[in-house]
Amino acid sequence: MKDSNDNITELAAIPNNIKTQTLITNWIKRLHDAQIGHYTCSEQLYNRANLTGYALILSSTVVTAMLFMDAEGYYKLLLVFMSILSAILSGVVSFARFAEKAEQHRAAASCYGKLRRQLEKLNTVEQKDANEELNKQLKILRIEWEYTSRNAPLTPLSAIEKLSKN
Repeated sequence: MKDSNDNITELAAIPNNIKTQTLITNWIKRLHDAQIGHYTCSEQLYNRANLTGYALILSSTVVTAMLFMDAEGYYKLLLVFMSILSAILSGVVSFARFAEKAEQHRAAASCYGKLRRQLEKLNTVEQKDANEELNKQLKILRIEWEYTSRNAPLTPLSAIEKLSKN
C-alpha cells in the first residue's frame, strides 16, 4: 500500500492545482475504502459475537437442565458433549473478544468517515486564493489520518480483497 508521501512525490511534475485535486481524489477513495473495510469487519465480528454468545447460553442452559435429570445412555452422552461444548465456547468468547474487536473496528470506521467528510468539504473550497490554507488543512488532515491508522485495529486481508473486487 502506498504511503501518502509517495503520492506527493509522484505528482511533482504536475501543476499545483491539478496535483492537489488528484491527491484529494486519491485520499477520498482511500479513506472510503478504509471506512468500508472497518465497517465490514465490525459487522462480521458482531455476528460472531452474537453467534458464539447465543450458542454458549443455549449449551450451558441445556447442561444445567440435564444435571437435574437422571441421565443414562444417549442423554448421558449428550450431557458430556454439551458440557465440553460449553467449556469450549466459554473459552472462545473470553479469548476472542469478538464484541470488543467489533467496537474497535466501528470506531476506526467512524474516524475514517469523519476524515473523508472533512476532505470532501475541503474539496469544495475555491482554490484561487485558498491554496496555502488548503495545503495547511491537508497537512492537518494527513496527521489525523496517520494517528487514526496507528490506533485502528488491523483489517484482515479478506476485507481488503472484497473492496478491491467492487
